[in-house]
Amino acid sequence: MSVDAPRGLWNRGFLSLLLTQFFEAASDNIIKGVITFAVAVGAPWESVFGEGGNGIVGLLFTLPFIVFSAFGGRIADRSSKSRMTIVLKTVSLAVCALCAIEFARGSAYGTILALIAFATVSAFFGPVKYGMIAELVGPDSLARANGIINMATNVAVIVGTLVAGLVARHWKESFVEGEPTGGGAWLPGGAMAVFVVLGFLTCLTLPRLRAQKPDLPVDLNPFSTYVSTLREMSRTRLLEVCAAWTFFYFVAAVVLLILPDYSSYLSVKDDETALLMAGLGIAIGLGCVAAAYLDTPARRARFIPLGAAGLAASFLLLGLAPPSFNFTLASLVLTGLVAGFYIIPLQSMLQSLAPDEMRGRVLGTANGVSFVMGAVGSGLFFALRQLGMPSNRVFLVLAGLCVAVAAIVTVRLRRMGEADSPARSPSNPPN
Repeated sequence: MSVDAPRGLWNRGFLSLLLTQFFEAASDNIIKGVITFAVAVGAPWESVFGEGGNGIVGLLFTLPFIVFSAFGGRIADRSSKSRMTIVLKTVSLAVCALCAIEFARGSAYGTILALIAFATVSAFFGPVKYGMIAELVGPDSLARANGIINMATNVAVIVGTLVAGLVARHWKESFVEGEPTGGGAWLPGGAMAVFVVLGFLTCLTLPRLRAQKPDLPVDLNPFSTYVSTLREMSRTRLLEVCAAWTFFYFVAAVVLLILPDYSSYLSVKDDETALLMAGLGIAIGLGCVAAAYLDTPARRARFIPLGAAGLAASFLLLGLAPPSFNFTLASLVLTGLVAGFYIIPLQSMLQSLAPDEMRGRVLGTANGVSFVMGAVGSGLFFALRQLGMPSNRVFLVLAGLCVAVAAIVTVRLRRMGEADSPARSPSNPPN
């Protein structure tokens, strides 16, 4: 697996990955959060994309993940994942500088370009980080490692979202005659730089990992890897697990687009809306850790439909709730707690079922599909808003979809626990 092959949970490599992922997630959410607040109702860039413009931002953010995730997974299989991480974090430093300049200039399109560049780096890092978990810890620690990584990621999302809310508020207040001025103009770039630099420093402590399949041919067509990998996944339960796993990201994309409009719906400021997102993120993290420590193969067939049904119930509450900050926060906390019981068993199954020599491609493909689902979610949100549906009522649509998914996974994935064993390596793995 690696030069020194650490297998316990709390080894140096896992801690390095944990911190690197934390800073990566925080910086991504700062830039995406500030832009989302910048195009929301009543914000300086609302006119750039029109009503529901945060749906367009979400869609643009997903495109690099759709195009490059499987390609990044191929590179992750044929290269050292630790070396790839250092290269990607170095590129992030340059992208951060571009982003800081464009925010300070008040250029909506320049900042969107920087967002796409950040997303491209993250698209390559996705299969690297999730594939690396199975190389850094033993099989018995895999579910707990996933829970801890997800908890850290959600804490990072909280931190990034809170910072984004505060930064967006001061950045918007710095606008004079349509242009940001003074120190507020540089706040978004400065906040991102802190986390990007810290992520670069922590990745330098990763142990050297060897390439899992160094003879894998390079295929410059980013979509051919999707086709070959999905074909191999269809021969096992991997494709079924992938479909259930990616539905979560469809739901998450819609929720994260709904919440910025709650500043107007609840008549609160952006930093208070960021607290709603923070409450959701904390709850998801706690739910992930709880699910990880309670997770066993025999329980997964119960956890997954239970999580989907719980999401349906909480979305129903949100869709019917009055404009109350406290009630909304409580409902979002419930949403986050049940989400962990849906996502963690599925994520562990993806990693454990994937053969070692193609784990990067499997996870890259799953990651890409998850962002396709995120793009579908962004498109759905934009379409519903264009049709005049209030943002809070979109939760009712999500509730109905979660009911359907809970029914499907109950029928189709009732034997999931029996499938949680390493998949037989395909006789002809995709090239």
